[in-house]
Amino acid sequence: MHTIRLRRPWLRSIDPQSPPDKVDVPDTAPLAATGGDRVTYRRAFNRPTGLTPTDGVWLSISHYAADAIEVRINDTLISRSTAGEPIRVNITADLQTSNQLAITLKSSESSPAALDGAVTLEIESVDS
Repeated sequence: MHTIRLRRPWLRSIDPQSPPDKVDVPDTAPLAATGGDRVTYRRAFNRPTGLTPTDGVWLSISHYAADAIEVRINDTLISRSTAGEPIRVNITADLQTSNQLAITLKSSESSPAALDGAVTLEIESVDS
């Protein structure tokens, strides 16, 4: 398996009317700094090169602080969860040459949402 870390640049939006903040993921900003109960992280990335027909590309999110999460690639919902568990989803069929990843976290007012774990692309060959 080959792993590609999606560290930066990320844009974090707390309010659709406010300009987004540039952040790294994992987001190391104090949780209180994110504020609000809904936070969206966005990042562009290109389709990995050298993929063969037997390769699969998985999106993995190791940890997040939220009660619910929605993950979209190119405006297509690929995962929704309320379990708080790490996410790993096959995105091979959803990939385009250029891609936009959006991760929206929802949480209670007493516990602000944050993408505080690693986000990676994992390339696996079906043959292995």
